[in-house]
Amino acid sequence: MSYASHKHEKIESEILNNLNHALKNTVNNKLLRMACFTHVKLLDDFSKIIVSVDYYDSAKIDEVVNQLNIAKGIFRDQIAHNMSIRRVPEILFEKDLTIQNSIKIDEILNDINKDSDK
Repeated sequence: MSYASHKHEKIESEILNNLNHALKNTVNNKLLRMACFTHVKLLDDFSKIIVSVDYYDSAKIDEVVNQLNIAKGIFRDQIAHNMSIRRVPEILFEKDLTIQNSIKIDEILNDINKDSDK
């Protein structure tokens, strides 16, 4: 692992920690406080971060992501105050599809196993 790659991952991890801390301690909206940031992807030019959001009620995830994108200034302020980076990147929140994708894969594998047992 190169130094640049390690530094990039370290910054992503620090941003993720700062965002989750801001979500739990700064945001007053009950709906948003129940969300969890699961992954941060920082673009190579440090201009934008894509934050994956998970929520316990999958029916409300779109509403949560929309409200987070509206309130992204709060999170940029927290990053600016808690990190020493030259320029605070633009934030884009998106829903985390990891669990849904793993359920689909599991269902496909179960179907394949049922077909092979016949």
